[in-house]
Amino acid sequence: MIQMYKKILLAVDGSENNNIAAKDAVCIAKSMGAKLTAVYVVAGADLKPNAFGGDVSASERADIAQKSANEAFKEVMYLSEKAGVELETITVGGTPANEIVKMSEEYDLIVCGSLGATGLSKVFMGSVSEALARHCKCSVLVSRRP
Repeated sequence: MIQMYKKILLAVDGSENNNIAAKDAVCIAKSMGAKLTAVYVVAGADLKPNAFGGDVSASERADIAQKSANEAFKEVMYLSEKAGVELETITVGGTPANEIVKMSEEYDLIVCGSLGATGLSKVFMGSVSEALARHCKCSVLVSRRP
């Protein structure tokens, strides 16, 4: 059997649609014997000021980012452990589409949900998934709800 995909990158955001993408990524990784990496991109807009209108400290920002990432990784961690798929998790800062496109050179397949957790983009195909489909250096699977 030819191993079509050796390295798969799953873009996670913790949304319900993203759980469909996680299932697809784990299934493909298991069937291909591929290594699966999940990436969570912390956008600056996700780090909102505190309830009193002031900004948060750098350490508070890091804690908020890591807590959000851990929450977003829960489903894929559970699924990959259950399926016996090797999983690496990465958290990076920046604009989700830009960061994932940069990373795409190192992977054979990018898997993402069709709609994410990003406000107005829910109206469209998903601004991140559309940008990935247009600009990634490898194949992109946009997972949709059945």
